[in-house]
Amino acid sequence: MQPPYHFDQIIDRSHTNSFKWDNVSYAGKDMLPMPVADMDFPVAHEIKACLDAISEHQILGYSIVPDSLKIIAQEKIKKSYAWETELDWQVWIPGIVPGITAACAQFASFETGILTAIPVYHPFHLVANWVKKPLLTFPMVEEGGRWTFDFVSFEQALQKGPKVFLFCNPHNPGGTVFNEEEIQRIVGLCQQYNCMIISDEIHADLPIHPQSKHISIGKYIENIPSISFFASSKTYNTAGLGGAVAIIPDPELRKQFISATFGFFPMLSRHSIEVMETSWTMPNTWLNSLLPYLRDNHDVLFSFIHQQTGLKMLALEATYLAWIEFDSEKYGDFQQRLFQNGLHVLRGDQFLGGNFIRLNFACPRALLEKAMGIIQLTIDENS
Repeated sequence: MQPPYHFDQIIDRSHTNSFKWDNVSYAGKDMLPMPVADMDFPVAHEIKACLDAISEHQILGYSIVPDSLKIIAQEKIKKSYAWETELDWQVWIPGIVPGITAACAQFASFETGILTAIPVYHPFHLVANWVKKPLLTFPMVEEGGRWTFDFVSFEQALQKGPKVFLFCNPHNPGGTVFNEEEIQRIVGLCQQYNCMIISDEIHADLPIHPQSKHISIGKYIENIPSISFFASSKTYNTAGLGGAVAIIPDPELRKQFISATFGFFPMLSRHSIEVMETSWTMPNTWLNSLLPYLRDNHDVLFSFIHQQTGLKMLALEATYLAWIEFDSEKYGDFQQRLFQNGLHVLRGDQFLGGNFIRLNFACPRALLEKAMGIIQLTIDENS
């Protein structure tokens, strides 16, 4: 019998070449890092056993994506999101950001560019410069205590003729799980203006609000091209291994996408292949332990923020990334002040989001409490 999971355990990640914990800007500082979207939790026992078995075998050669993983992914999408897909629609890639970049390079117009809502996960707007194509944006708005699209501005942007719309669902950093009405409006508008939908659904299995059920937009798309990206890495804390799948129903589009990857994308490693297989087939014990812990962390942070003058946070529907607004007149450069006091969070400008910070609360409770203490200290400096 496997031992239970204790997410209160603090594991020292320093000196492990961690992108999150070994940032060169931390040299000589006692820094609590909460910018990067990975979790400070150990992986599931089954994933550790999978990795141990690969190491025990001692050979790390080139790998192919087996039919077993393709079938597992197909069944996962059907079971979790009620979307019937075909095996032929799958294209396996090393990660979603490279996939988005390849798609934008191949399908976006040099004249009308790439459309996305803001604020948004930064590669969604940075990709325009990467592929040398214009960026079009429209704002998200607060409505009913959650972030959603300004659909009037969305349509106005679509009227400018972009060929590609980048859709982040669940939304990073807003934490929105788009509901069926919103999904249908998005699809209807993109069909009306003949705009391809590229959807990143990597946070689909991390609901903070249990009633918020993820809907895969590809299920609703019929008359326009689309690419939907899925991966197990965010849910099961294996982001460092890479691995993702693009679902592309249109065969010509799929052919063009694959051609855009030639010479750029490496083969998937055995580690990423077998860990994805394990993640999507193992019992739900780890995830069923993780989600209540994340929800409790969310509620503790949410309550704390709502007690502070000049800070505001909407309750998340999914992800473990808090999107916190601050009064810049009161607190100035709040992100930099927090950094000086020993807490690293991401600046809202990174997401084209203005006076916000993004904080990753997927950590042991003691670290979250330390972060709240630093926030409190920074606020008290204004007293």
